[in-house]
Amino acid sequence: MKTYLLLPCVFFLTLAGLRADPPVVSNVVASQRAGTKFVDIYYNLAASTSTVAISVQLSGDGGVTYTLPAVTLTGAVGAGVAPGTGNHIVWDAGMDWNGQLVQNCQVRVAANDGTTQAPPPGMAYIQAGPFQMGDNFAEGDTAELPVHNVQVSAFAMDVNLVTGALWASVQQWGAGNGYDCATGLCKGTNHPVQTINWYDAVKWCNARSQKEGLTPCYYTDATQTTVYKTGQLDLQNAWVKWSANGYRLPTEAEWEKAARGGQVALRFPWGNTISHTNANFINDGGESYATGTGSYDPTWRTGNPPYTTPAGSYAPNGYGLRDMAGNVYEWCWDRYGVYYGASPAADPQGLAAGSNRVLRGGSWSTYAYSCRAANRSRASPGSTDNSYGLRCARGL
Repeated sequence: MKTYLLLPCVFFLTLAGLRADPPVVSNVVASQRAGTKFVDIYYNLAASTSTVAISVQLSGDGGVTYTLPAVTLTGAVGAGVAPGTGNHIVWDAGMDWNGQLVQNCQVRVAANDGTTQAPPPGMAYIQAGPFQMGDNFAEGDTAELPVHNVQVSAFAMDVNLVTGALWASVQQWGAGNGYDCATGLCKGTNHPVQTINWYDAVKWCNARSQKEGLTPCYYTDATQTTVYKTGQLDLQNAWVKWSANGYRLPTEAEWEKAARGGQVALRFPWGNTISHTNANFINDGGESYATGTGSYDPTWRTGNPPYTTPAGSYAPNGYGLRDMAGNVYEWCWDRYGVYYGASPAADPQGLAAGSNRVLRGGSWSTYAYSCRAANRSRASPGSTDNSYGLRCARGL
């Protein structure tokens, strides 16, 4: 039986903001609590502001990359942390990284004085910056080429797929406020919603925004005056209020950057092979990079299809996002097209015309090939399938 090990480490980070006196983190000490899978992290914090936002990142390669998942954190972490000495964070490593042996670990504690917005509850922060979009693996599709650098602005994304319970609560609110979003189906209320089309996903994002008092992103024409609530409109890029603080579908570039979790040139968010311990997909043994045996995941092949998994059942990626491969496909904003060679270098929003919209991530009913981070799938925006779902993004 594997045991979890995190070597004690000391690391400090100064995160400079725009103020003259940025916050300073020092004397970071982390150690595994004896006989448990909890890790205690202590640090000192100096800041000229009354409170700052604290985040934690972990490296399994001595500080070369910081991609180990650290999501289940309690204590002096998140927004509203006051300066002081001996600040204490508890990481539940058994929840986020169970059964893994880490021999060269470093912990990084970062303080933000307010120049970068913290992600909303239930969402993860994806920092601005470039990433390599596309896939050079031999089994890839020419639509994934050429691999190219894309600059993406900062945004937030739902940690989990939208569940049946969340969909139902927003859909019911929307029905009383002028929206005609489909009911949606789910294997269980904690499973992802599925059998929804692109139009319903977009309208539901607007309803979720208005339900929470946020500004909707989608409108019925380029004047951006009438919120899109009903029917099946062929929405254009100009009809999106990209500066709004409401929920929306991620662009294809945002989705792929988020899925990779900070990793570069890997098939999947965690590496180059996949098994049923990583994701919910069909493993027929015909793909060299799919390990293990069996067709559908036997744990979830119960009753009638779909054989979905409860949202968040697998380990998060480097950005803290779960189920970025398999379970259900995720609708994206973009129209599908083979245009990577001429794609904008910053914040691409897809083609201006086209009959299909992009789906990403693969599903319970697809093979490992479709679960790769670079894989591009598409469907008519009016299509419904018991493998089509969504997660939301928000601009920051």
